[in-house]
Amino acid sequence: MDQLTAHDPRRIGPFEVLGRLGAGGMGLVYLARSAAGRRVAIKTVRGELAEDELFRVRFAREIAAAKTVGGFYTAAVVDADADARVPWLATAYIPAPSLEDLVEECGPLPAGATRWLIAGIAEALQSIHAAGLVHRDLKPSNVLVVEDGPKVIDFGIAAGVSSTRLTMTNVAVGTPAYMSPEQARDSRAVRGASDVFSLGSLMVFCATGHPPYRGSNPVETVFQLLREEPDLSGMPPELMDLVRACMRQAPEHRPTPEQIQAELAPHLFSRDDASGEAGDWLPPDALALIERKRRPIRPAAGQSAPTGGQSGLSVPPPPPQRPPVSQAGAPQAGVSQAPGRPPHAGPEDPRTHAGVRHEAPPAGPVHTAAPPVRAPDHEAATAKIPSKNKHRAPTGAVPVEVRLSGASVRIGPGPRAEHEQAAPSTAPAETDWVRRTPTAPPVPPQQPAPAVRWRPWRFRMSNDVWGTPVVADGTLFVSSFEVHALDIASGERRYKTRDVAWALAVDAGRLHAADGPHLYTVDVADGAERWRTSLDGWVYSLSAADGVLCCGVRGGGVQLRSAANGAELWRADDAQQDYESPQSGPVLVAGAAYYHGGGRLRCVDPRGAGLRWSFPVGEDVPSHPVERGGVLYVTAGTRVYALDAATGAERWRFEAPVVLFTPPTLDADAVYVADYLGTVYALDAATGLDRWRGVTGSRQGAEPVVVGDGMVLVGSGEVLYAFEAATGRERWRYTARGEIVGSPALADGLVHLGSRDHSLHTLDLASGQLRWELGTKGELTGSPVAVGGRVFVGSKDRCVYALDAFYGTAVPAR
Repeated sequence: MDQLTAHDPRRIGPFEVLGRLGAGGMGLVYLARSAAGRRVAIKTVRGELAEDELFRVRFAREIAAAKTVGGFYTAAVVDADADARVPWLATAYIPAPSLEDLVEECGPLPAGATRWLIAGIAEALQSIHAAGLVHRDLKPSNVLVVEDGPKVIDFGIAAGVSSTRLTMTNVAVGTPAYMSPEQARDSRAVRGASDVFSLGSLMVFCATGHPPYRGSNPVETVFQLLREEPDLSGMPPELMDLVRACMRQAPEHRPTPEQIQAELAPHLFSRDDASGEAGDWLPPDALALIERKRRPIRPAAGQSAPTGGQSGLSVPPPPPQRPPVSQAGAPQAGVSQAPGRPPHAGPEDPRTHAGVRHEAPPAGPVHTAAPPVRAPDHEAATAKIPSKNKHRAPTGAVPVEVRLSGASVRIGPGPRAEHEQAAPSTAPAETDWVRRTPTAPPVPPQQPAPAVRWRPWRFRMSNDVWGTPVVADGTLFVSSFEVHALDIASGERRYKTRDVAWALAVDAGRLHAADGPHLYTVDVADGAERWRTSLDGWVYSLSAADGVLCCGVRGGGVQLRSAANGAELWRADDAQQDYESPQSGPVLVAGAAYYHGGGRLRCVDPRGAGLRWSFPVGEDVPSHPVERGGVLYVTAGTRVYALDAATGAERWRFEAPVVLFTPPTLDADAVYVADYLGTVYALDAATGLDRWRGVTGSRQGAEPVVVGDGMVLVGSGEVLYAFEAATGRERWRYTARGEIVGSPALADGLVHLGSRDHSLHTLDLASGQLRWELGTKGELTGSPVAVGGRVFVGSKDRCVYALDAFYGTAVPAR
């Protein structure tokens, strides 16, 4: 850790800079902290890159994709600003040694420890590739080692550099000793197999203490990489086959990260005493190094702890001592309490909103006299609303009670105070996991009373939840490795698929999913498998409509298959693109299949009759098209196109600076699109003429504009903007406490949006006023879904939430 110099910034975005961690290929790296004390590592961009506008646009796009990367073995991207004078990226700070430090200080690792680390890194690559990214700079210094496994950092950054015009002149992308041969030739054209080669190089370094290529300078190292076999001296014989497979010259012959995990799993789980943590595999000196790095950073002897604004590192004060508590749970005499605060409450929660503070329920099972009963597979069969007295405070702690302003309903765990009188109330009954503003509840549209009162619920998975839930036939489909089918009415799980699903689509009573190289279909009603087939590649996108499946296959493949039996109808291999993600993959729209390849948008007959037409759109990947009345609307690069859906003839085009692949949105007679600079365009659907433009902040995602009830909604950073569809006049804007996640859901006069402050916000569409807010214990995954007066959302706290759209977790009075 180095002291800050006079030229170093004291603040970067919302973060206070504490010290300099080092320098990388892109620029300087700083240790910083947020207002809440969370430490982050901030990577800044070099001046010559910051001056390149194309880099800024692509950097923003890469960071947007990096923020979607989940998984246990990656360091989360916290924040970024591609439009700052010096662009920067903040990731979670992990106080741990790098793999480079570990091996250099402790020596080569045993075969078992090497397998344990490589399996974790392979899982990290699986998460990174699933987000449409290629790491491009996987090396020992970009892998941190903690007690429960490796953490891969710096994904999504080298890709942004490699896409700029500076790449071939003065920016070296990747590290020669660990890059793949194809990356050494052209870093802009690599695929996920390049990271697998780098993974094999990491395996050599772990087990031998030296890299596979050791030239006296980078040029000589690249020469060896392209013409010589890797140096595997000292490699344990039991790892030799896997290393050679990973480091094959031909990318298509290398194993996938999933195959590597499958190869290593029997060795890792064959020991009954292995818990999967470092203590089972790493030698004692490596464990000691991890422990030393984990300790909080403090000033050296003789130094005073620096304060905010000074160079060096700030040391947070020790937590306040909790006053003694009597056995009855009440504070003892002589202990003073701040007026208006709950007994023994800690510092004011920065997430307090409008006078209401959210107290999350205990993370673990409820402690009772008998051990808790778990549902099979460690999942709650249904997470109904807890009763008033279900949660008990941990031993020695005083329950905290929080009330809504002007209401008699409690929020938070803990028994009622002895002096509390149960007052009758006509307000909807609350649960203990929602915040609410002290305003009058919204009045939902008149609906017939249901026969059975529906109650909000939440369902906890054994594994991470990802993506946006899908609602069909009274069932909520959620991806958590497998696809889980949850009954909307009760929250009970009906079934789950027996295989993982990296892509899924629901159509005509059937659920279609891909576990990578395999495609399978089950009935929506009971989960019974109908058919299964193998593909000669990894499926990264899946679309279903009218009895046809459209698959995007890594490496430029497109396959159309029958939804009835999986039979192949048509295929092509000319869909190569730099970014293979579900948002850019082939798609079925209005009776046709569309994909991009070779600078052209191609329209294909979905029943296998072949190519209908193609249209030149340039090298930038176009958005998924939108069709209405025989006209196809699509964005690509710097243009919005209107094409004849039958022939591909151009009706009109509109020039916009950086719409890239943000999909257009339609209403009765207009086309709406938002670009990366923050401009919202309203175009006449018939002529393409500019009706009006709205101004927002710059955007990093490619979410489309949301249109409904005469309003146009677009998110930019932490702010949601609302414009009148007819005139373009800004009606309101709402600022969340974190960047907006996905697209807002609009239904029945309400707007539901998720943000990176782990919360779901519900607003009144007409005024933009907050109606209610749900706080979770993890970042929301995907976009919320509003259907039938209910809203559904997933969270990285492994929970899926089903809420009343008008009352949140409250149960409306009948």
